[in-house]
Amino acid sequence: MNESDRFTEYGLSGVPLRDIFIIDCHCHLGPLGRMRILDSSVESLVRTMDRLGVGMAAASSLPGCIDGAIIRGNDIVIDAVQRHPDRIFGYLSVNPLYPSEARREMERCWEAGLRGLKVHYSLGPHYNHPAFEPVWEFAAAHNLPILAHTGGKDVAEIEHCFERYPSLNWIMAHGGIADPEEYVRVGKRYPNVYVDTTFSRCPRGLIEWFVAKGLEDKLLWGTDAAFLNAPGQLGKILFARISPEQKEKILGLNARHIFNRI
Repeated sequence: MNESDRFTEYGLSGVPLRDIFIIDCHCHLGPLGRMRILDSSVESLVRTMDRLGVGMAAASSLPGCIDGAIIRGNDIVIDAVQRHPDRIFGYLSVNPLYPSEARREMERCWEAGLRGLKVHYSLGPHYNHPAFEPVWEFAAAHNLPILAHTGGKDVAEIEHCFERYPSLNWIMAHGGIADPEEYVRVGKRYPNVYVDTTFSRCPRGLIEWFVAKGLEDKLLWGTDAAFLNAPGQLGKILFARISPEQKEKILGLNARHIFNRI
């Protein structure tokens, strides 16, 4: 396979990609209490998108999905979506341990234009906890794609949902961060399960390995900004030793199967 193609040429020249539609399926907005982040504003995100040639970014809030400041965090995402409706797709966050408040917040965010759900077990229960069931039911009723933070056994903990809610699209974040074969297994077994590429260590050859294992139609590109450097996350796809057609799938075509349904 040629090591040089139009994607590597873009990467080497430093100009934005303009001839394909790129979707960042996993990024963040807002401050994080436990960590200093220089600029996690929507203005910074859009500037980075323009610099790289990213057409749309799917964002959740750091205050909401990690710190537990649910309403404050969702308000940040609502504001971003309303200011940049053609560029920002919004994931809402809830705490399932407070079911009535979670229901009200999901309904409020739906009315405000958020069309996805981000879940993170840092708020308390694991994904197989009964408290999550009303959240999955709401997502199924409203066709919300679910981005789930993963890092180990939680892939298995959420697996029962893949068959129970076949109409939902599930995105397993940080593909390969622990037990890469597990991501391959669920990605190949379930038509509605996808794997995102956000991974800070970015082991050499991981993208090529996923593609060789049969996930070229299930990989979704993401940045995890502002935790991770967006150009670096893009570079690992641009310079991967896979075909141009496979790169285009990972950078946007695969994600269109999810986000075009919204």
